[in-house]
Amino acid sequence: MPIDPEALNSSIAGLAELSAAGKGLEPALEQVIGETARMFAVDGAGLMLLTQGDVLRYVVASDEGGRVLETIQQQVGEGPCLDAFEREEPVVAADVGHDPRWPSFGRVVKGHRLVGVLGVPVELESGTVGTLNVYSREPHDWDDGEVEAIQAFGRIVASVLRTAVSAHLRGQLAEQLQYALDHRVVIEQAKGMLMEREGLDQHEAFELLRQQARSNRERVIALARRVVAGEPLERPTSTP
Repeated sequence: MPIDPEALNSSIAGLAELSAAGKGLEPALEQVIGETARMFAVDGAGLMLLTQGDVLRYVVASDEGGRVLETIQQQVGEGPCLDAFEREEPVVAADVGHDPRWPSFGRVVKGHRLVGVLGVPVELESGTVGTLNVYSREPHDWDDGEVEAIQAFGRIVASVLRTAVSAHLRGQLAEQLQYALDHRVVIEQAKGMLMEREGLDQHEAFELLRQQARSNRERVIALARRVVAGEPLERPTSTP
């Protein structure tokens, strides 16, 4: 899916002034997601944000397929978009139905013609609050240009969310965003404590949190809260 650089720049420029304060948070996000699907010539796009219960939840999608893609990951607790959030980096899958990284997700998604998936983290100052995701109905090897381009759209989503926070918008979606922000503050505090205590860099500190959480079958946020409260964290002997 080659991306025309001129068309990409034009699309980004057209969305640059989009503000949740002026248009409303959900309509503004719907516009960005719709433009993402159009610009990438993919079969669909969607946005997930962290919500209460410490799970990523579907917020906006360009079509039913995008909604299903995100809802299945929410239900089975695994998938490329969830990994993009936890790892705070892009995650690509040429064919999720045959990808050993997500066996449960792969089994369920096969019947929905959701095949190639690319997810990138949506980051605000306090950390990652969600993911922007695109999918294709055929196997697709995502190249670096596509990853970089969707990251640019992820920054537009972050800008829209930022204006919503600044404008103190109210509503269910705004409350979900605030929850995500509060969540990330705790994780960033835990990472900072591990960096100082263990001599780790930022990525290593998060990996230690992630590995220990998976080993304990708990969510990263729950473990982060205990670390902030002063509980020692042992290094896992092996990666789960």
